[in-house]
Amino acid sequence: DNILQPFLQDDFDPANYLNTTLPTLAISTRATHTAVPFSELNSQLQTLLTQLHAQTTRLSNTLNQLTDEIIRSGGRLAYEVDVLHGETTSLTDTLENGMKKDIGLFVESPAPTNATAEKEGAPDESDGAEGSGAAEPEYMERLKMLNAVRSRLESVIQVFGDAMAWPLAPSEFIGVASSFISVSAPETDAETRDREEKGKAYAEKLQMEIRDLIGPGNDPEGLEAAMRRIEELRRLIEVWKGTAEEKARIKFVDALAKPVDERRKAL
Repeated sequence: DNILQPFLQDDFDPANYLNTTLPTLAISTRATHTAVPFSELNSQLQTLLTQLHAQTTRLSNTLNQLTDEIIRSGGRLAYEVDVLHGETTSLTDTLENGMKKDIGLFVESPAPTNATAEKEGAPDESDGAEGSGAAEPEYMERLKMLNAVRSRLESVIQVFGDAMAWPLAPSEFIGVASSFISVSAPETDAETRDREEKGKAYAEKLQMEIRDLIGPGNDPEGLEAAMRRIEELRRLIEVWKGTAEEKARIKFVDALAKPVDERRKAL
């Protein structure tokens, strides 16, 4: 499927995938040829998420079917190996015991020399080389490819979920987004007030999370955990790359990182 082709690329990145697949969010109420209002962007996001979820479900079902086939084939192969092992053991016993004298009449058995021993050992090494170089079954290659695609689909959905869970208060745009568009104070309608409250509440939650990780003392493990969390937020900002929200979010994360950097320098 064409929708799965980006997930097969070696340089696949969830944030870049969202940036290239979805249009830019328009700050003003009017859409342009490259930017769309929030309502339309939200509709496209929901459609994309539904498509990715459907593909993930389909790939999961395919993987389950292939796994069941492998399990069923494994039992049959184990039985066939046991049968061959029994036949080989029986043949070896017959050759070494029952027919040993008869074979000795036709085959000379000189004392083995070092050269002969080395020559006899050579086929085993070649057989091992041939066995190690055997091509991997096609179904295993497809299984690995499907597993990689499912993993990348899940990573995109995870990044999308993390991005949607990080609201930004409209007041954060003041001053930061002036290079894009003139931004006034937040409107007084209920929707804008709700966005403002949710954005500030989430910002306070992140600030409290970083403070809890740092702790009252100079715990190196706590500082490392705080730095890892900040790096996660920096990578998540890639979703808004090239938009007015990018600068506002970078400014917020830089403010989160400041006390952590100061505490690390004090160690």
